[in-house]
Amino acid sequence: MKLHKIYLSVFCMIVLSLLMTSCDSFLEEKPQDEKTAGQFWKTEADAQSAVNALYFGGVPYLNNTDVDGGWTPKATMWGGIMSGLFVDKRKDRTFTNASEGSNFNIESFDATALKLWHEFYKGISRANFVIANIPAMTGVLTGDKINNFTAQGKFFRAYGYYYLVKEFGDVPYVDQPYLSLEGIYKERVPAEQVYKNIEADLLSIIEGDALPNKAFYDNGCYVTKAMAQTLLAQVYLQWAGAPLNGGNEYYTKAANMAMNVVKGGQHILEQANGSSDDLNSAFNVIKTTKTSKEIIFAKEYNQTSYNVGNSYACRSIGADAFQWGVFKPGGDVLYNAYLPCDMLINSYHADDIRGHEKQFFFRDYSWTDKDGNVVTRTLNNVGNWAWFDEVSLIGGKDGDYNMPTFRYAEVLLIAAEGLARTGKEGDAEGEARFYLNQVRKRAGLPNETATGDALIQSILTERFHEFPLEFRIWDDIRRTRLYPEADGLQSGKLKWVALESAKIQNKPDGSIKVGAIPVHALLWPIPLSEMQANPSLQGHQNPGWN
Repeated sequence: MKLHKIYLSVFCMIVLSLLMTSCDSFLEEKPQDEKTAGQFWKTEADAQSAVNALYFGGVPYLNNTDVDGGWTPKATMWGGIMSGLFVDKRKDRTFTNASEGSNFNIESFDATALKLWHEFYKGISRANFVIANIPAMTGVLTGDKINNFTAQGKFFRAYGYYYLVKEFGDVPYVDQPYLSLEGIYKERVPAEQVYKNIEADLLSIIEGDALPNKAFYDNGCYVTKAMAQTLLAQVYLQWAGAPLNGGNEYYTKAANMAMNVVKGGQHILEQANGSSDDLNSAFNVIKTTKTSKEIIFAKEYNQTSYNVGNSYACRSIGADAFQWGVFKPGGDVLYNAYLPCDMLINSYHADDIRGHEKQFFFRDYSWTDKDGNVVTRTLNNVGNWAWFDEVSLIGGKDGDYNMPTFRYAEVLLIAAEGLARTGKEGDAEGEARFYLNQVRKRAGLPNETATGDALIQSILTERFHEFPLEFRIWDDIRRTRLYPEADGLQSGKLKWVALESAKIQNKPDGSIKVGAIPVHALLWPIPLSEMQANPSLQGHQNPGWN
């Protein structure tokens, strides 16, 4: 197994700091002397270090980014909290309290927006350095390595801009590394053009052979063709909806790209023929192992071997679990930073494995005390079992579990939605149900037989039920302008209604407020410090945030 980790610095407007590397196979620290720009890009080790850095900055680093540090939701959770469908129970940060109070003002959201803005552009900066410099290393790298390393740079540049454009709308587009202050003030580029640039980057690496057609873990956790295809399928799905409203053309593209992943044959649905309902279930295998072929991309962690730990565990359960005397989490704090609302929990069908104990969520925990007695306690609120790591919590350290980023289940549901929304010819709806029902079968549910809008609503519900702790809901609300409401206790159904008239959960905590999310809140404000520093941004704030 490869063990790569090199620290370096390159002089530029944003210092290219390579803080981490990707995958357990190269999380080992081997610090080297820092290098200046003139000394770098000279060896294969330099190139490998630059590529490795792509996996731990930018979008992947959202898993590590806090609001203001300390005991707060990670950046991955912010959209779900804004939706009200998940609640930060600690409530000691301006952003989360303002969101609960529907106070979507720039004063409350500016600092949080700046965190996102800087992280995305940091990742893009790293990618631009790779794309610009690797092709010139012809005397050092083989042609195949040059192509592969450059393709990884393009993937992460596309990944960064995809998050930027869906979070902020029109944004400055930078596709060259900064080596001086000259030309640093860029105007906002229309979102549609940013999407086209993302598409161009991804198509250029999908259509060639620079990326291997391997499963994620089989490829040492580096970028694969399926990763690029899955990202482009997500891009097309978002492009098809609001605010660009690309419509059927992009729903079709999303479905076709997702089906290309299926045809690639490298990924499967874990326990496709029906999951068990215990700790050996598909959902527990996905959580605990680093071999599952369902994982197309994951954020890697390994606290035990390399001191690079997953801190989601202490955010998975409420502070009441302190009283049990079992857990000693890192930082000495337990707090449920992403409590799912009752409406979601109660909407799972009784037969849906995902809603059962110790699948995605849990209420009870048992252990054996010093006298050999089995003790069971019940949480005051639902805990997030998908993040719960008893070894790390008992041992007082961060955990080893990876965080899924792209899963094959989402590929199937993107194909299903794209086909369902354009299914006016042939048997497109039947094919949509075919993909949808694979996910439902694994969850223990019968085949869906709906058509038309009812089929689309079923697919949206399935996305929410399948990815409640993988942060897809805010994107789905944003692109559809629909919000989920209850449709019967344990019915397995939700009603997706227009956002402006929807019953929004937890505005504030425990209350429902109609129309509590204004449309302007679906995009973040451009950070004030960026507007002040860049004359080209002044006077061009996102509507509603003035």
